[in-house]
Amino acid sequence: MATFMRSQWAVESVTTAGERVIAPPAGLVGPAIQPGMKGGIQLRAERIAGRTRITDLACRPPLQVLRAHHVDPGRPDLASVILASPAGGILQGDQLTIDIRVGPGARLSVGTQSATRIYRAPAGEARQVVRLEVEGGGYLEYLPDPFIPYAGSRFTCGTTAIVAADAALIIGEVIAPGRAARGEILAFERFESTVEMARPDGTLLATDAVILDRREQLPVVGALGRHLAVGTLLVIRSGFSPSILRDAGNHAAGPPVSVGASTLPNDAGAWVRVLSDKLCEAVGVLEAAHAAAKQALLAA
Repeated sequence: MATFMRSQWAVESVTTAGERVIAPPAGLVGPAIQPGMKGGIQLRAERIAGRTRITDLACRPPLQVLRAHHVDPGRPDLASVILASPAGGILQGDQLTIDIRVGPGARLSVGTQSATRIYRAPAGEARQVVRLEVEGGGYLEYLPDPFIPYAGSRFTCGTTAIVAADAALIIGEVIAPGRAARGEILAFERFESTVEMARPDGTLLATDAVILDRREQLPVVGALGRHLAVGTLLVIRSGFSPSILRDAGNHAAGPPVSVGASTLPNDAGAWVRVLSDKLCEAVGVLEAAHAAAKQALLAA
């Protein structure tokens, strides 16, 4: 089994920056094994002269933010940014932090450059902490490309969503079964993703969790059943109807795909979840649900 290592250049640059000192194990020849990187992004978007602009940005490798664009001529106030990682994926021991804040009346769409590959972690898990805050009248969509957990990987992601009562937030997540072309079907050790939704005063609205553990039986009723991929879309907006998500999801889904939608507790909004045999089917359902939700929210 191959051991994944970052380049000696990356190790030296991090050490020079004072993040940590790395001592290779005795007898190791060649580049030092990287125990994990502490990367992060802090981003704030504000509405200025009718357009959403990035007013504060800080990045720490391996995460970075590409330049903001206004790609929809019909919505000049909506800015789009892409999160990128030249590291090629998440490795054992990585600790990543993503902090995105949207000011009053601003509108921001956040995506990723490609699918997030999570490599095997025989000696420890990788962690990611996400904080999303949307202030009064703001709109944020956080829609990373699918997670692809490789065989033997361990990954935990905790997301905190703080949304004002008159603001809106869309969060999407799709989890692939692994590298299907190499026969890695549900061969990861553990994938855990939790989302806590709250108001700015700290009032907890709802919590959603997807926990897939290889020690448990995943291909059974109550877990994945006969399916292999799972996707979730959360729309945090007071009064938002789940029928918008359900109708769009069912229209995009084929016969082998299972789609369910309902309201979130405490009038927090709505959710839709899809189970499918193929990753592309789960992505297609969530794309359709997202498009319907975006149209309804921005039109309102």
